[in-house]
Amino acid sequence: MSSKTRRVLVPSSLVLLLAAAGSIAQTEGPLSTAGTSGETDRHVIASRDGALESPAYGHSVVSTRFKNKEIDEKGLKQTKGSAFFEMQDLFESVRIPNITVATDGTVLAFAKSGRLLRRSADSGRSWGPVQEVGPDAGGSAIVDRMGGDVMVVRASGGYLWRSRDHGKTWKREQIVVMPDAVGHGTPDGVPVQTACSESGITLSHGKHRGRLLMPARIQPPKGDNDQEWWPYNHNTAIYSDDRGRTWQTSGPVQSGTGEGTLAELSNGNIYYNSRSHMSVDHRRRIAWSYDGGRMWTDWQVCDHLREVGEPFYFKYGTKPSYGCNAGLVRLPLEATGGKDVLVFSTPDNPGSSRVRMTVWASFDGAKTWPVKRLVYEGPSAYSSLAAGMDGTIYLLFERGQKKLYERVTVARFNLSWLTQGRDWQTLLQE
Repeated sequence: MSSKTRRVLVPSSLVLLLAAAGSIAQTEGPLSTAGTSGETDRHVIASRDGALESPAYGHSVVSTRFKNKEIDEKGLKQTKGSAFFEMQDLFESVRIPNITVATDGTVLAFAKSGRLLRRSADSGRSWGPVQEVGPDAGGSAIVDRMGGDVMVVRASGGYLWRSRDHGKTWKREQIVVMPDAVGHGTPDGVPVQTACSESGITLSHGKHRGRLLMPARIQPPKGDNDQEWWPYNHNTAIYSDDRGRTWQTSGPVQSGTGEGTLAELSNGNIYYNSRSHMSVDHRRRIAWSYDGGRMWTDWQVCDHLREVGEPFYFKYGTKPSYGCNAGLVRLPLEATGGKDVLVFSTPDNPGSSRVRMTVWASFDGAKTWPVKRLVYEGPSAYSSLAAGMDGTIYLLFERGQKKLYERVTVARFNLSWLTQGRDWQTLLQE
């Protein structure tokens, strides 16, 4: 079957008029899915707020897109263009998304903890078929911005799968994982795990420029999720200075954390944002590194970003406190005029169930998160974020219509959509 797409392209000005009038411009057609053939039938609408609602919450929608302007002459490109937003389903009945952008601009959407992959060579507008990275591939993805390789790193198994052609082909390699100061991190001991954490990054600033850095977690004493050991779990990171052959386990983040995200600011400071499995305040845990990811200090709770509490099954607790995986990306400085703009994603339903996938933006180095926008109203859970050099933001997340985890979906949008037309440069000044 050939791919069929019906589009309604609506200028931002008309979208604002429709929103003011309480109108929705919508095409008609059946809800569609994306399978392993790589064919995608899409149902396109322009809605009042640009967010998608599941049929259980009111509207049958798969994809939304707004027309964007021409790339501007200053190189800020789509970041400063008119708002656009689009969603497509990429995987069915699998979990654990990761998304990243290769050095040639190819967008790489992973599922099943890095085992499955779909590639896009046109900034996420269309996608190739599902391919298997490797029969035992797993963990999380990272792009080596210096060498160009893409890796899916399974530190707990002592190996990775490497691609030297932007995700087309893959080869398995053994790696060496060095322990932290108390002996944790090695595959044959208490392993460090990258699965379910956000994609890794290549450091761009300071004396550790070129270092590969990935969020990870340690779960003593056996490397599993047994509830009695949750107080001993903690996030950490692994880093490599030899292009991924050897990895060092870094120091710990707060106890009780898991499934982390991290981003480097333009001054070289590294921001770490963690899920907290046991915290009844439902606030994300924050830490900082000033030495390239070796040690994590300045521990704090986030006053602006909160997380869900369900499903609640912690047998030793009395209140919902489970948290959720999240996505985080710093937009490329080439797309923001050299300014730090961070985007964060997680379900927005503090202390309760996994619904309302939402994205936030920070314009002051993660001190505050003044902008947020709903992406999908219905059941939604794990997510991952990436951004292209032109400022296009990619959100890969789990969602469903009647229940969680029915499919993995990609949304692509820009800052103009996220800020709802407000000039984001004024937010930098504020």
